[in-house]
Amino acid sequence: MESQAGTAGAPILNVLEKNNLCNVLLVVTRYFGGILLGAGGLVRAYTEAAVKAIELANIVQEEEGFEIEVVVDYQNLEKLKYYCNKNNIKIVKIDYKDVIICNLEVTKQEKENLTKEYNETINILEYKVIREKPIRKFEKNQKN
Repeated sequence: MESQAGTAGAPILNVLEKNNLCNVLLVVTRYFGGILLGAGGLVRAYTEAAVKAIELANIVQEEEGFEIEVVVDYQNLEKLKYYCNKNNIKIVKIDYKDVIICNLEVTKQEKENLTKEYNETINILEYKVIREKPIRKFEKNQKN
C-alpha cells in the first residue's frame, strides 16, 4: 500500500491560513483507510471538509481588554445599553441599587472611546477598571 503523505495536514493548514485563522483546532476524520481516491482526491476531500467546517463555525476574535464597572443613574441606563449594543460591548452584569452598577467587557480602544463619552452623552457617574482580561468579540449575527 502506498503512503499518501501530505494529503491531509498541508491542505487543512492552507485553508486555515487563507482564512487568517490561528489558535484553532480543526479535525477531519477519514473513515475509509483505502487509497482509491488517490492523492489528488484526498487533498480535495480534506480541503472541502475544512472549508465547510469553517463556513459553519462561529469565528471569535479575542484581544486584550478590561472588565470595567460603570455607575449610572436610572435615567441614563437606556443610553448606556444603547451605546453598548451599538458598539458591540458586552454587558456582563447589572446591579440595581440606588444607582445602577454595570460591569462591561471592553477592548482597550472601546475603553478609550467610553471615557470620551463619559459626560458627553451617557452621563456616567463613576467609572473604574476591575481587571484586565481577554475579550472575545463575536460577529454581530452570532451568539455571544
